[in-house]
Amino acid sequence: MKRILGLTVALIPFLSGAQESYTVHTKLGMPVSGQVYLNWYNIKSGKHLDSATVSNGEYVFKGKIDEPEIGQILFSTPNGSSNGAIFYLESGNIQIDYPQGAEYPALSGTPLNNDLQQYNEMLYAFLDSVNATRDGERKYSWWDKEIMPGKIKVIQKFIAKHPASLVSLEQLDQYAIGNKTPDILDSLYNNLSDELKSSPKGIELASRIKGMRSTNIGDSAPVFTLPDTNGHNVSLADFKGKYVLVDFWATWCGPCMAEMPNVKSAYNEYKNKGFEIIGVSLDRPDSKAKWKEVIQRDHLDWKQVSDLNWWNSKAALSYNVNSVPANFLIDPNGKIIAKNLRGEALQDKLKEIFK
Repeated sequence: MKRILGLTVALIPFLSGAQESYTVHTKLGMPVSGQVYLNWYNIKSGKHLDSATVSNGEYVFKGKIDEPEIGQILFSTPNGSSNGAIFYLESGNIQIDYPQGAEYPALSGTPLNNDLQQYNEMLYAFLDSVNATRDGERKYSWWDKEIMPGKIKVIQKFIAKHPASLVSLEQLDQYAIGNKTPDILDSLYNNLSDELKSSPKGIELASRIKGMRSTNIGDSAPVFTLPDTNGHNVSLADFKGKYVLVDFWATWCGPCMAEMPNVKSAYNEYKNKGFEIIGVSLDRPDSKAKWKEVIQRDHLDWKQVSDLNWWNSKAALSYNVNSVPANFLIDPNGKIIAKNLRGEALQDKLKEIFK
């Protein structure tokens, strides 16, 4: 199963719409093997990778961006270990100091990085307090499930101090991706500024939280409309009166592709008996051609749709899909009657329905 890892974001565009210049000064207190890389991704323009060599003890990156993005500094040490630093790539002079032995880098120089630094200090102070009693045991990291109840309290405190900070929104969204706690999330979401809540990312988070409450077995399936491979809109509402499998997948997902022969077998067996499939791809714009190629090559002949918006697909948010493969079986009345049916479980359920 493929899961969302790391910090994946889409941030509020600059109001001007013009490109802004950034300079990233990176000081590393440990030996570095080879070059240091700056990596960032934008859903519209794709992956960006820059490299730098040391100059006066610093690694300096310069460039322009259309909107703030999450960036990563990536490097290796002579012993072969890989290291990195996550920060906000935004207009201005950004300073990243990473002393040897430090658990995380010190960020400064721009508003978002100042905020992220404050959040990191709060989070790692909490982790240090938890790990202080774990002598001889593996230390917890910020992504471990065991520390999530404490982590949401850190986010709560940060939001209380910074309700208008984009860091508040991003950290709450990251927590929402792996933790289905809609009541807690709603409460904290409502404490964000109106500007953040009305931003594209704020609207996506609201949809994600709503999806947590609307995709249980017995719920009415959220209706969505997405374009097919030819750009024609396809709506779930068009299939009322049929059994429909809404199947979330992606060309980059190995388990999804491994499951396709089973899905294809189910479709061919029951397509003339009132059964339909809508394949919802979580591919990105830079894999549009591959999406079309795989559909044709593998004869995935059922309805195939995608807004090519990766994990922030409107349908994925509405169904609270944070990993693929994932599917939902919907009855002729539009109710969810089963989900995440794979292998024999899918075949057995369809045999039960169409016996």
